[in-house]
Parts: sequence; C-alpha cells; structure tokens
Amino acid sequence: MKNTFKKVTQTVLGIAVALPMVIGIGATNAGATSGAVTATKLSVKERPSNSSKTVGYLAKNQKINYSGYNSTYVKVNYKGKTRYILKKYVKYVPPVKSTTPPNSTTSSKPSTPPSTNASIEQQILDLVNIERGKGGLKPLTLSSYLNGTAQNWSQTMSNAHSMYHSTLDFKGGYKGENIAQGQTAAKEVMTDWINSPGHRANIMSANFKQLGVGKVGTYWTQQFTD
Repeated sequence: MKNTFKKVTQTVLGIAVALPMVIGIGATNAGATSGAVTATKLSVKERPSNSSKTVGYLAKNQKINYSGYNSTYVKVNYKGKTRYILKKYVKYVPPVKSTTPPNSTTSSKPSTPPSTNASIEQQILDLVNIERGKGGLKPLTLSSYLNGTAQNWSQTMSNAHSMYHSTLDFKGGYKGENIAQGQTAAKEVMTDWINSPGHRANIMSANFKQLGVGKVGTYWTQQFTD
C-alpha cells in the first residue's frame, strides 16, 4: 500500500513580524547578481569553508541573488544573515530585457502570466474570506499579478519535485507566503493551512489586503501583500 504524504509550510517577510515557524530567504542587498542553483541540494554554509557548519540547503533551480566573495564561494542572504554557497553550483541568470518598441505606451500594471486555475483561485479566496469573516477581518481581494507569481512558483516547485519557499521577490511592502504539497482540492489544502498556526497567521493577518493563488499538480502556493 502506497502512503501519501501531505506537506505544508509558510514564510512571512515584513515589519514587526513575530510568528512561529518563520522560514525563507530574506531580501538581498541592492546590486546583487541574479542567479539559480544548479546542484540538486546545495549546502548553505555559515562561513566560506567546507568544514563550516551547514545552516540550510537550496534546491535545484531555486532563484537567488548573490554577490562575489572569492574564487570558491559567493555570498547570499539566507534567513536574514550573510551566508556562503559554492560558486560552481550557481549559474548567472540575466535580467529580462524589455522588448517594448521606442515611443510606445506601456501599462503601469505588472505583466502577469495567464493562470490555468481560475476556479481554484476563487475557491481558495472564498475559503480564506470565510475564515477572515469569522475573525471580524476585512476580506482579501484576488490579485491577477499575485495569481501569476504564485502560479509561477507552484510550477517551479513542480519542476523541481520539491517543496520550498520563494524569495518573496514579488511586489509589495508587507508580504507572506504559504505553500503545500500533496492535497488535491481547495478545501483540503485550506483545512491543512488553517489547522497550522503559522499558516493560519498569514491567512488571518490584518496587514494583508491582496491574495494570489497558484496550483500545479499537487503543489500549492498562496502569496499575500498589503
């Protein structure tokens, strides 16, 4: 008999946040280079030495921002602290160049990839707002921009066959993220999130006003902003 395992995890980035089980990679300094991890499981070191303590891991294809240190290691901001990873397992990812013709008019709205889970998005939003209503909180609104970034992150996790957090590099001041893997329906994943104190704290936060939802296979992402 094959066992099915379900996983949920969450992270929050913002001002004056004090939640249990807060994980994730914090924002990096301006001027850092964008890149991606090429190793299947890349160790994050406390100091630039192979004998140094391993404080965490990055998954293959995980997007990062890094800066040079020496010929062997590069620096990353991991959970709010400067840490080190092997340079040979990081590939440079060039920024996307604009293809807008000269003198053309551009929209102020962010470009959002089309979502294939409109009904799922609405189901999750409705379930979130039911819970918020019970707590006397204002309902969240669905953001097409966040739907796109959340969908992209679920796709990234699905491609990597691994559940891990984004770097919260979507737009917003106060941000949060819930992720999960293994659930097949909106009500099922919401039940798991609501029954987890850290995830529930994101859903019930008065700081958030907008929500985005992504689902690829059984990889789920909720992203919140103010």
